Amino acid sequence: MRKLFGGMALAALALSLTTVAQAQRRTTTSAAMGGAKHEFGVDLGAAYVSSNLTGVSGGIVIVTPLDLRIGFVPRSGKIMWEPRLNFNFSSVGGSTTYLLTPQMNLLYANSVGGHRRGMYFTGGAGLVLGDNGTTSGTAVKLEGGVGWRKPYEGAAWRYEVGFQWVSSSTALGLAADYIAIGGRVGISLWH
Repeated sequence: MRKLFGGMALAALALSLTTVAQAQRRTTTSAAMGGAKHEFGVDLGAAYVSSNLTGVSGGIVIVTPLDLRIGFVPRSGKIMWEPRLNFNFSSVGGSTTYLLTPQMNLLYANSVGGHRRGMYFTGGAGLVLGDNGTTSGTAVKLEGGVGWRKPYEGAAWRYEVGFQWVSSSTALGLAADYIAIGGRVGISLWH
């Protein structure tokens, strides 16, 4: 299972880097013409995680560096579909844990800038697939939030705040559901 997650993460990283490099070369032309079909992005996130376990307090979680997303920019309209992939690796306490979270989000552009600039609302669902070396399991994840795009040359900075709910999974070490409230900062490139 470890080799599978590692291979999937490396493949996703390799594919995304080549695509992002091509998108960056074409960003200036596409942005000027307004004909971009895809939005590629990488994010860094932080959240306060609330625990439902008795006697266990919540804490801060920082998710980095692998949170990739690709948005399918509509020709017209305010709704955009955005698949996201998050990979989390931890070797704390001598045990190695891998978490892979594929999810699908819907973005609703709430500004005249459409999906290039301004405010948007987002909501989505995904699966948390994990392996801690001895067991593997799956949990369900739901999230919602509000974000902003701020143009920067041929790209855009993207800021997002919101909440996540993750279901319990004893195989993953999640004895109870939890809620995370936080945000993410990233950059978007168009192709």
